[in-house]
Amino acid sequence: MSSTKRTLLFAAASAIAISGASAFAQEARSVDIITVTAQKREQGIQDVPVAVTAYNAELLQNAGVRDLKDLAVIAPGINVTSTSNEFVTTARIRGIGTVGDNPGLESSVGIVIDGVPRARNGVGFNDLGELERIEVLRGPQGTLFGANTSAGIINVVTKRPEYEFSSHAELDYVAGAEEGYGIAGGFTGGIDDNLAMRVFGAYRERDGFQQVETFGGPRTETRDGDQDYYTLRTQFLVDFADNVNLLLSADYTKREEFCCGAPSLVSGPTAFAINGLVPGARPLPGADDPFSRVIQSNRDTGQNIIDHGFSGELNWEFDNFDMTAIVSDRSYSLRSGQDTDFTGADIVFRDASNNTFDFDNTTFELRFSGEGESVDWMVGMYYSDEDLERGDAIQMGSVFEPYLGLLGGSPTLVTDLANGLGFTFIPGFGGIAPGSGTPLGGGNPLGDTFTQQGESLSFFTHNTWHVLENTDITFGLRHTSTDKTATFDFADSSVPACDVWEAVFGDALDFSTPLSQAILGGFSTGSGVAVADLVTFGTFTCLPFARDVYSQIDNTQSLEENEISGLLSVSHRINDDLLVYGTFSRGYKAGGFNLDRFTQAGSSAVDFQSVLADPTSYPARFDPEIVDSVEIGFKTEWLNDTVLANLYLFSSDFETYQLNTFNGIGFFVTSIDGASTQGAEAEILWLPESMPGLTLQGGVTYADARYDNFAPTGTADVDRLSGQNFSLAPEWYASGSVSYTGQLDSGMNWLAHLDARWLSEQNTGSDLDPEKQQDAYAVFNGRVGLSADDDAWSLELRGRNLLDEEYVQVGFDGPFQPGSFNAFLGAPRTYGLTLRVRN
Repeated sequence: MSSTKRTLLFAAASAIAISGASAFAQEARSVDIITVTAQKREQGIQDVPVAVTAYNAELLQNAGVRDLKDLAVIAPGINVTSTSNEFVTTARIRGIGTVGDNPGLESSVGIVIDGVPRARNGVGFNDLGELERIEVLRGPQGTLFGANTSAGIINVVTKRPEYEFSSHAELDYVAGAEEGYGIAGGFTGGIDDNLAMRVFGAYRERDGFQQVETFGGPRTETRDGDQDYYTLRTQFLVDFADNVNLLLSADYTKREEFCCGAPSLVSGPTAFAINGLVPGARPLPGADDPFSRVIQSNRDTGQNIIDHGFSGELNWEFDNFDMTAIVSDRSYSLRSGQDTDFTGADIVFRDASNNTFDFDNTTFELRFSGEGESVDWMVGMYYSDEDLERGDAIQMGSVFEPYLGLLGGSPTLVTDLANGLGFTFIPGFGGIAPGSGTPLGGGNPLGDTFTQQGESLSFFTHNTWHVLENTDITFGLRHTSTDKTATFDFADSSVPACDVWEAVFGDALDFSTPLSQAILGGFSTGSGVAVADLVTFGTFTCLPFARDVYSQIDNTQSLEENEISGLLSVSHRINDDLLVYGTFSRGYKAGGFNLDRFTQAGSSAVDFQSVLADPTSYPARFDPEIVDSVEIGFKTEWLNDTVLANLYLFSSDFETYQLNTFNGIGFFVTSIDGASTQGAEAEILWLPESMPGLTLQGGVTYADARYDNFAPTGTADVDRLSGQNFSLAPEWYASGSVSYTGQLDSGMNWLAHLDARWLSEQNTGSDLDPEKQQDAYAVFNGRVGLSADDDAWSLELRGRNLLDEEYVQVGFDGPFQPGSFNAFLGAPRTYGLTLRVRN
């Protein structure tokens, strides 16, 4: 981005602020009245000894925040990325987050919507409806929010039903790199004196921002990255008495979209073999231009998502204490096609009928709280029951065998080696048939099926002791008991070409033994193919989805964990405008199972004979994630409580860290001994008295997040991470927004808003390949609008990524293509026009 463009944008923001001299009079504003529920009770944001930032409805609307991916634009220290489908959306705070698309991994950043935790990040990234506020709590939150919050919490609070009737409607048009429209609306009001309701619905449709070259299909859709979904949300508020109320909520979302293709970032030498089979199926080395946003994909990337659920929240105020009970039941279903090789050649693919994910989660929370003269107390329990089922089947396309053959120098190398070197003993051998792979038949004809049932029960207490008039000690403790049972039901995946290699080199396919080297030497002499090429060829021929040995190790495994998390915090209010605190906290994320054929990273060569003798020894389990964190905070208010300026220093050390990395063949999951993040954050909110229409909010985060030094695990792509910075963890984050509302002589109101986000350089790949390095970049969004004096209508023009910044979200190895890399890109520049009417 040129310095001239940056200067112009910041000058525009300054002009917005300066023009505030003619603003119409408003009521006095104060940062001291901002309320949050970071400790599950309403408190002033500057009284809470927690690093928490709150974003109100006005800012969220001006910044265009409809889902949590949009939140990263205005929230410092947060990074949100999406990869192969909408489910694979991951949030990170202070550099900490869960990498990869394996549903056996739970999130490090907890997502809570109206008091209900979402157990996986991906199930919490839909249209959120009418928002009251979003709170971002940074650092471990294991006491009040439980497991899977080792990095922090994003707490979403939506608007509740009101008794006074009001309605609204919105029509939205999008142009630019993608064109589309959206309609949304809703109403709230009282049905009788004790019953109120709120209804919200939306439908949004958008063209994909990537063009697709299909090379004859079977894919026919020529756009990718589109949007086509509708959502409906209904709430009922029942006031049984002044001190008893019940909130019932239900929502339903359905998405049918094409997502997510990834253009070539770097093409390696295997691109010549691909183009030799299908000309143009992958750009040749040196011809890559990912930001042309043209992808090669002959297979369908359609996805069908249904996300729905209901919840009930009962609040009962007794004379000396309050009771809150929250129950929820949610279901999530995903059917997703994938062009697994990310080229126009038909090498490998996943069909939507076999690539499935179903998740059901029931939760119940009960807590009691009260306030005394010297102690504010809370005790409670939380229960979660979840059922998960994943279906996975990688199938071989029509050019899989010739592609592997070309890697070895002959388009018929598979068949030649099997039939020409004395291995015709395999009945009916005919090479690799198109469509073969995991769904070949046998006991599970639809592919591998992984199921996991999990239960979690927690008891917690959180208390604040007012030791002195201005000094508090907050202490909390939580015991979490977790039980998980996973079943691995592998499909019959016998591929005759792989049978040859297993017959010669054994189930472990160990090519390093003296006998293996001698056999490879004979193969090399007989075929004229180099030994190194034969090893590559044999490895790709016998990828896990092509191996019959897996179909013999169906098994069920269980784990049981009991962990303690908690905190101890001391805070002191030096004066009315300065709070200082220090907190020690421990967070916990449950262990689990790698729900994939690919084993843990430490198992580079599985001893299948031992596994067949005892299938429960299949190395799929990984350990829990434990983190200890220290935080020192300074919360200040200035200029008659119109300025909030806070500073936080933090250090988090992980005793164990769940690591997931992709090496071009599959995701490898393991636990390593140690990782850490440390740094500082500063945030500011300014509500100028002299310009009551102006709001400025922003922050800066420095986070040094890195793996500890650890012994080699057996997989080179993981070994290189020892002592290095995390992927997708820039050291510096900065974000800010400026909004101004004023009044014209005609009586109409006007709005101008600008927000920006800057990230320092980062590596976007889970294995830190240098090709995946992303330079520092900034994204600017803006909005201007006019509205009636009574807000009966408004018309707004907006732009996202105003400078059309080109950046990589996530880089990854080209599957089965050594030396090639692909990337999921950030969204291009778009413009939009929004008309709102209110009653």
